[in-house]
Amino acid sequence: MAQKKKKPKVVLKKSQVIVLAATIVAVCACMLTVVTLTALKSQTDSPTTAQKEGASVQAPSMEATSSEITSIESLSPEGAAPKAASSEASSQEAINQQADIGVAQVIAQLEAAEKRAKEAEARAKEAEKRASKAQSDAETAQKQATAALEAQKRAAQQQQQQQAASNVASRGSISSGNISSENPSSGSASSGNLALGSKDASASSSTGKPSSTTGSSSSPSVVVGKDYTIPPARSGATLAFVFDDGGQNLSDLQHYLNLPFPVDVAVLPQLQHSVESARRVRSSGRHELLLHQPMQALNLSVNPGPGAISPSMTTTDIDAVVRKNLAEIGPVSGLNNHEGSLITESKIKIGKVIEICQQQGIFFLDSRTTVNTAAPQAALELGAKIWERDVFLDNTQNRADILEQIQRGLEVANKKGYAIYIGHVWSGSNLAQILQELYPVLKSQGYIFSTVGGLYENFGN
Repeated sequence: MAQKKKKPKVVLKKSQVIVLAATIVAVCACMLTVVTLTALKSQTDSPTTAQKEGASVQAPSMEATSSEITSIESLSPEGAAPKAASSEASSQEAINQQADIGVAQVIAQLEAAEKRAKEAEARAKEAEKRASKAQSDAETAQKQATAALEAQKRAAQQQQQQQAASNVASRGSISSGNISSENPSSGSASSGNLALGSKDASASSSTGKPSSTTGSSSSPSVVVGKDYTIPPARSGATLAFVFDDGGQNLSDLQHYLNLPFPVDVAVLPQLQHSVESARRVRSSGRHELLLHQPMQALNLSVNPGPGAISPSMTTTDIDAVVRKNLAEIGPVSGLNNHEGSLITESKIKIGKVIEICQQQGIFFLDSRTTVNTAAPQAALELGAKIWERDVFLDNTQNRADILEQIQRGLEVANKKGYAIYIGHVWSGSNLAQILQELYPVLKSQGYIFSTVGGLYENFGN
């Protein structure tokens, strides 16, 4: 049997309901007027009950004796009939006046009701207009708030970079803000925990930790290109480039695997291309693989992605999720944080991550997404050596901005001996082409290219 079609529900707006109510009131008033006029006409056209009774009473008097009639006529020479006609005319005129007054009142009431209905309709339309404007204003305010949050995030990142450069300038050749110090009382690695500052953490090329590539140091003068200036390297200044957010796109990844110098690629877990991206980095034979561990940011509306460390997790939960991600992406040489400003500000939570790295024999790189990171203090208490990002390369895709960040990293490297840059795989060919162009110039100026793991050889102690 064919299903019976349901009748669509009719939904009236507020203004339509008001107009419908006013129309019903007007129709009722018109019906009342018709009834009133009909009643008045009935009174005019037919004698009232009292008149009929009066006629019946007067009927017997018509049989009065001639003497009585003579007596009445002698009292009123004009007769009784003219007086009765005059009284009836006065009564009819009064009735007509009352009818006119009633009709006028009904018409006035109708006009007043119609006026109120129009006013109500106008108010309803105005209210609907105000509601529409309020909704539009709310949407505009939301867009402005989103833009403000993005601007605030970019400003915070620039502030972090400026703070890092300032710290480097004030601390001299080796900055404790960029590589944490080991706990003096801990000595070397204790049983069960590998001290990441030791040579063992970067010795094996099979784990993706190639030795550094050294460029020529014979060029003493500044090299000026079409829109860049490259100063000569000071005493073996070393550059390490890390590219985050691998696992999202294989074609973008290939641009960085094709670079002529060793780099680090940090791969996110549990994405469509995570496993294949990790395999390609390892099979390159030159580049170093990191787990890009997702962590919750201070902005709770930001979703760090699958396999993330959340604020509600215990250290046991953190241990389980990190080891699961390592099993999927590994073997890896190290681990760095994706987002994570909220988690890295917790010494307990980020300390647990560093402890796992110690147990796995891999290094921890703090991406420094917050100036209040607790990672250095946690590492100090655990007796672990960690690394920290110096410069973000691609906060914008503008060539001039990227060149400025590269220049800032060269200043850091010439002061403390090395600089760690972080870029992103999703920058695609744009960032990769700039680095391809600058590589021979940087090499001729004496800069050394290394993975983060390769830094242990010269800067691990």
